[in-house]
Parts: sequence; C-alpha cells; structure tokens
Amino acid sequence: MRTAENLEKFIKNIDIDTNTKVDKAVLNDAIKAFESSKKSVTFRPNIRRIIMKSKITKLATAAAIIVAALICIHLLSSVSRTTLAFADVLKHIRSSSYTFDLTVVTQEQASTTVHAMVLEPGRMRFDTSTGLGKISSIINTSEGKNLFIFHKLKAAYMFDEVYDPEKYAGAVGIIALCTKPINNLWNLRDGTEEKLGKRDIDGQTAEGFRVLQEDKMFQNDITIWANAKTAEPILVEMISTLQDDSSKSMTWTMNNFDLDVELAESMFSLDLPLGYTLCHQLDLDQLETDTEPSEEAKKIEEMLELWSQGQKSKAVEILLGIDWTKTIEFSDKTYIFTLTEKEYISLKPKDQEEVMNEVTATSSTIRKIAREIRIMGQTAMSAKDYEKAGRYFQAVLQFGKLLNRDPDNMLIVRLVGMAVQKLALNEQIGLYTETNNQEKVEAAEKQLQALNAESERIKNNLKGQ
Repeated sequence: MRTAENLEKFIKNIDIDTNTKVDKAVLNDAIKAFESSKKSVTFRPNIRRIIMKSKITKLATAAAIIVAALICIHLLSSVSRTTLAFADVLKHIRSSSYTFDLTVVTQEQASTTVHAMVLEPGRMRFDTSTGLGKISSIINTSEGKNLFIFHKLKAAYMFDEVYDPEKYAGAVGIIALCTKPINNLWNLRDGTEEKLGKRDIDGQTAEGFRVLQEDKMFQNDITIWANAKTAEPILVEMISTLQDDSSKSMTWTMNNFDLDVELAESMFSLDLPLGYTLCHQLDLDQLETDTEPSEEAKKIEEMLELWSQGQKSKAVEILLGIDWTKTIEFSDKTYIFTLTEKEYISLKPKDQEEVMNEVTATSSTIRKIAREIRIMGQTAMSAKDYEKAGRYFQAVLQFGKLLNRDPDNMLIVRLVGMAVQKLALNEQIGLYTETNNQEKVEAAEKQLQALNAESERIKNNLKGQ
C-alpha cells in the first residue's frame, strides 16, 4: 500500500467527530507535505552518518512535524466543537458581570419573578414590583450586609449580617431567598458535574450539566445549559427540596442571561439613598408625639371601647351622633387611624408585631360594627323608616372613609375601610332606588365603581401582578 494511502487510512481511522470538508483539507495538506519531502530526498544507504545530517533528513523530519501538527489541530478543533468544558461555564458565572431573570415557584405554585444583576461573586442586586411598589435588594456577602430598598415608600432595611429568609416573611423574605440559587452557582466545583448532552434552546445549541448539592436546609438538583460554542449560560434550573421533608420543594429558573452588559458600581452601593428612611430602627415611642385627639375622635375611641365591652346599643348611639364634618384627629397611640405604611416599616420587629395585633383586632371589631348597623338599617327600610335607614348607612359609609382617608395609611387598614364603604354603598343604592332618587343612585354607583377599581389595584399589587 502506498504511503499516501496509509496516511489517508490513518487519519480516517481516528475516532473523532469531524466533517468531510475538514477531513479532506487536513488529508490533502498532510499528503502534499509528505510528497514534497519525498521528491526532495535521495537516499544513500551506504553513508548513514551523512544522511542523518543532510537536508534530506531535515525535510523528512519537517514533513513529519507538519503532518503531526495538522492532525493535532484537527483533533483539538474537533474536541472543542463536541465537548464543552464545565470549567468554562463556571468561569462565566463566577467572573462576569451579567443580568438575568429569576423565577421562583413554591410548593403552593406561588410564583415570583425578579430581575437579577451580578457585579462580581458576592455582589448582587434584585429588582421586583410588589404592592409596596418597586423593591430593590442589594447584597454583599463578603461584607455580610444586605440592603432592602422600598422605592415608593423611600424606606430601606439594612442587615449587618447575611439575611436569613427563615426569620422573615413577605416580600423581603422572598427577595432574600433569591440569593440562594446564585450562591449555589458560585459554589459549584468543576469535576462534580454529570454531562447531559445537547439540546436546542431558543435557537441555540446548548450543552447541559447536572450537579447535586446539599446545604443545611436543602438538597439541590441543579441543571445548567450553556451555549456549546461560547460556554455562556442560557438556562439554569434548580429544584431545592427540604432535607427533613422531601414532599416540600421550590423550583428556581434563571434565563434571559445578558453577559454583554456594563453595570454601574453605584447600583450595588450599600449606602442609604438620599431622602430614604432606614427601617427596623425605631421603637413605637419614638413615633409618638403629644397630639391631643379631637372631640369627634374621642367619641370614636369611646364607641370602639364600649362595643368591645358588649355595650353595643350605647356604642351605636355614639356613632350615629358623630359630626363627620368636623376635624377628626386621633392620638398617635390609635395606630389603626394614624400609622402610615412607611412608619410601620420603620419599626423594630417586636413593635411591628404589637401594632399588627392591635390593627387586626380593631379591624375585626369595625367589620362587626358595620355588619350589625347595616342590619339595623335594613330593618328600618322594611318599616319604611327611610330617614333612619339613611342615617345608619351613612354612619357606616363615613366610618369606612375614615380608615381610607389617607393614601399613606397602612394598606391593610385601607382595604378594611374600602370593604366597609362598599357594604354601605350597596345598601344606599337599594335605599335610593326604593325612594326613587335616581341622582343619588348614580352618585353611589360611581363611588362604588371607583372603590372596586382601587381595591382591585391594591390587591393585584400585593400579589405582584
């Protein structure tokens, strides 16, 4: 068999994944190099020592080196096209500045999506929209500090230790928990992965890797899909299952990666923004002033106290006698009427709990009062005592407005006030319809529509919609 044929057979028998065009180019170059060296060589069997030092040997050696180099290049190019190194993927995750979308789905199928940014390992930022408006979370794990910013309220939480989502609930807890999958990615090690092969994701050829991890709370099943050519992450999915209860888990999905982005250092600053209030810093007594309640406010406080004591008739009598046209100003300790959402956030956790317990209890009492006075009004309507029925329904309506009069009030209080107002307006529409007062019917319906729209907006915001 000719040397060229042997060379061709050798190259073709190499067990690598190539393509015909490249194979042919490499083969032709190798054969040409060999044939060129062959034509330039004149062998002299009787003078071996001279041969070893001649140009012939140098040319033959050069030809062999060329052939070997071409084969090596061919091998290396083939491997790079078929096998993506996990280390290259980790390099992007650990050393790049990038953005992505992060979605967490809980066991109860509640879903939250945040826009995430990474400046460098240990420094990240999350932005999301909630019922409290846009919230930003800035984390620096190397300094052990977290800053949660409520932009609408111009308020912020600062934690001097890495935030523990187990200790808190609500929007802050959800956002803090979002640091988990990124920390898990930063802690991945090369050599722990299982290769998953290739798949097409959004028109890109991707190679996948799976890594199993454990931490104090969770068993983590992490799947990473990266561009087969650039090693840039395309899709990351992580299922975290509780160590002590395998029936409970949450799923994290990271996609829409942008690794070609410049992120300003200021976006990751832990300094409190100018004009913002630092939360979890104040005691209740620090919010209190020497405000004296107005006369009408004193009546309302007395009415609530009497109702709680079971003196309902006396309480209703006082409520019907309130002059709603006068100034109603409460003392600072009547939290349900005075505390704003921003002030509530500024309180230390223990004081927040105290306020919420009081607000919840008072809200329940107000709902009961509104329902019973509505029944009194309905009874008066049945007796054709429309004037008395009107007084009952109007008292309920004004009571509801009192809770919803300040857009800065605690959201839970505003929603209770809206519910009370809607209850009264529905009864008024029935009263005005029965007394054939179309003008008042239309006015009440207009108020009801506005309340429905506003309460729906607040509820949707609280759900993150």
